[in-house]
Amino acid sequence: MKRDKILIVEDDLDLLNLIDINLTRKGYMTAGSIDGFDAMKKIDDFKPDLIVLDLMLPEIDGWVFCRWVKDNENEWVKHIPILILSAKSQPDDRAFGLFIGADDYMTKPFNVKELMIRIERLLKRNVVTQT
Repeated sequence: MKRDKILIVEDDLDLLNLIDINLTRKGYMTAGSIDGFDAMKKIDDFKPDLIVLDLMLPEIDGWVFCRWVKDNENEWVKHIPILILSAKSQPDDRAFGLFIGADDYMTKPFNVKELMIRIERLLKRNVVTQT
């Protein structure tokens, strides 16, 4: 049985660890990055099935990273679902995130159970669209 891989891109280490702990308890394999540049480097090696992405990151921010993934020349990269998890909660921020290619958008503070459900749904939806 394949274990889904999730890349967590979050510069708040406490929050990254909280998400990581909850995902590994559910049986997911995880990798973490604290900025967009590091996340770009990890994509080829880790090959995530989904990305949980903060927007306000050092180096390369989440907006740029999301566009890089969705405009990528590699077909498998551009189809990785992205769930934005950000303190940017204005309707225009949410709309822009979805416009540039994010598959879902949650705001902080967030409910961990809701995050896990949204991740599960995105992974299931991605399997259906790839078959």
